[in-house]
Amino acid sequence: MTPDGDHDRSSTTPTAGTKSVSGADKEKPRLTDQEKKNNHIASEQKRRAAIREGFDRLTELVPGLEGQGRSESIVLQKTVEFIHMKLREREDLIAEIEHKGGRVDDSLRPS
Repeated sequence: MTPDGDHDRSSTTPTAGTKSVSGADKEKPRLTDQEKKNNHIASEQKRRAAIREGFDRLTELVPGLEGQGRSESIVLQKTVEFIHMKLREREDLIAEIEHKGGRVDDSLRPS
């Protein structure tokens, strides 16, 4: 502030007519149509590879899927059946524990 109460406007910040030249301010070159297409293809291939890896992992984890080929619908169906079976086993174990007088924390119960 100046002695007469006005704000001093002589700062080092750039004014509207000046530009600071930093890496973030530089305009990036536009991609060509071919580069966009190549990026899209690469992204799609990466997405498909991730899906394949997920299905491969399921075939390793779910009994009965070893050597079944790569039918995604069969993998999903068998995975759902396996999860339902494991949930029933969990409920049976909880019932057995409680039948024998044990206590099971509510956080371990299926919701």
